[in-house]
Amino acid sequence: EADRPGAGGSGFPAGLATPRLDAGDAAIAGLYAQALERARHLYDATPGAVLGRGVLQLPQAERDRARFAKIADQPVWREGAMTVIDAAAAEHRLGEAQADGGLMMADARVVRPAAILEAWLEGTPVLSATVASIRRAGDRWDLLDAQGRIIVTTDAVVAAAGWGVEALLETGGLSPVRGQADWRDGASVEGAAWGGYVAPTVGGLLYGATHTRGDVDLTPRDADSRQNLETLKARLPQLAARLSQEGGRRVAVRATTRDRLPVAGLRSDGLHILSGLGSRGFCIAPLLGEHVAALIAGQPSPLPASLAERVSPDRF
Repeated sequence: EADRPGAGGSGFPAGLATPRLDAGDAAIAGLYAQALERARHLYDATPGAVLGRGVLQLPQAERDRARFAKIADQPVWREGAMTVIDAAAAEHRLGEAQADGGLMMADARVVRPAAILEAWLEGTPVLSATVASIRRAGDRWDLLDAQGRIIVTTDAVVAAAGWGVEALLETGGLSPVRGQADWRDGASVEGAAWGGYVAPTVGGLLYGATHTRGDVDLTPRDADSRQNLETLKARLPQLAARLSQEGGRRVAVRATTRDRLPVAGLRSDGLHILSGLGSRGFCIAPLLGEHVAALIAGQPSPLPASLAERVSPDRF
């Protein structure tokens, strides 16, 4: 986000802090359960950050019913964090029929990114610049611009530039996925996710989002807006029918990995990476940020060693 904080993936009017749900890999389930626990406490303590508590995960296929039940029974969640609800409860929450019910993720949050950035960056000096390269300078690191001039010299670097990390460090493990979301004023909604999602904003709702692999064009497209609306209509037709014409749309590029796990850890002495968060950044970023900070400070990490290995840049 070289232009300003919030210029990239954190610039939408709302974001979902939801975990990756994995019924088969206990370690991955545990990673995201720990991350969600940390994230919800931080967001709940940040003024103006929380727009909604709880997100309903709706099934996409018949097999999801059994999968949801298995996930709800995983011991990694605190009691009541994951609950399978029936059609009546789902209809009550969303205001229209949901014959298959869903998985109520009580600890998930809908957050307002601008409030989080404002609170967490308060009093922190921010230098806006585009880093073209990083080079070793003795026991320190130089950050250089496109003309080779030194922007800053430092003893520790965290490359947390989303998809831009790949161009900077050539990890070989990151790939881009373009996403466009739309928002409308006026209508209200509770957070829900399926193949798409819907989330409340301060004055309306956000819905989307597209997933276009290998595309980094940030220009909004009418075709993507139509696709987002059709995705919403297919799942929540009554809500879609109530939408006003006033709103907006926005594009950002997700950084993803082949194994769908983030990248967080030491690349080389003093140089760290925090990227590959995909569409789970608001859930996983706080915990991983504290993990990387612990590595820099030489302190114990909040991540168990086995989980630190799963997200290490070394796996590429």
